[in-house]
Amino acid sequence: MPSKYTEYSTPQREFGGASDAHRSGNRSQLRAALEQGGADAKVAIAELQHAMPALAFDAEGCDLVLEALDRANAQEMLAMAATFRGSVPAAACSQHAHQVLERLLHDLSGADAGFVAEELLGRGRELAFDQYGSSVICQLLLFAQQNHGTHALVDEVLSADVTAVCHHKQGHQVALATLEHGLPQHRHRIFVSLLPVLDRATKHRFAAELIATALLQCRQEEANALAIAVLGTPGVVATLACHCFGAQIVRSLLQIRGIGSFVMQQIARSEKKMRKDKYASELLQELGVYQGSTLAVARRGGA
Repeated sequence: MPSKYTEYSTPQREFGGASDAHRSGNRSQLRAALEQGGADAKVAIAELQHAMPALAFDAEGCDLVLEALDRANAQEMLAMAATFRGSVPAAACSQHAHQVLERLLHDLSGADAGFVAEELLGRGRELAFDQYGSSVICQLLLFAQQNHGTHALVDEVLSADVTAVCHHKQGHQVALATLEHGLPQHRHRIFVSLLPVLDRATKHRFAAELIATALLQCRQEEANALAIAVLGTPGVVATLACHCFGAQIVRSLLQIRGIGSFVMQQIARSEKKMRKDKYASELLQELGVYQGSTLAVARRGGA
């Protein structure tokens, strides 16, 4: 699903004199000053602030801004971040500028970076399906998960058709970050969306990864319910173990207390079939069962 923000143009500002960092000659001078360090670097950082955020929207300019952020102190970084106010939606969907937003999220406190999530509110669904916007949401979940704006943005992403999010190339990355760093109620929405579509989802490139993660990240009762639902079909352990996307679900099932021993018994019963399959044989090697001792115990029901 394309994002409507791909239509946004790069923010344009008028630059004059020494602050015209768009010119290649000036960029080279600014880069040299940054590398020099000391007072020269501080002057360069101050000049770069006047050329932001537009400078961040092309490859060379983005690299220059990132280098400036590497050398900026806390006060300078806050000043550079402030230049993005009002331009966050466009930057979030930019091939280059989104990298600057993510660096700011990494380096600033959740409170100082709160404006990023706030400016994206109302656009959560579109951003979740955007190549770069989805990455920004993931970084918000990683570095600003306590921010109310981040919570509200994830609410928007999961407000409708969560199944579509879970099966989408970019959307499922947001769902993964939500399972790992989000609120319990957001994990619950993903859990509920997966249950009715397990037959298809367990073999889906993106949804299978979510199931494997949900088994380990959701509340214990939800993880158990999901595991029981997955295991409801006879022979499903061997079937999943022999599938390129399903094998990771088996790995997660093995880690669940009270479920892992049952799964190991099913693996023992299907050992011969699994040895002939590329993905299942890799799983057997990981489990260290080619020597036979682990499976022998499992066959006796002692795992």
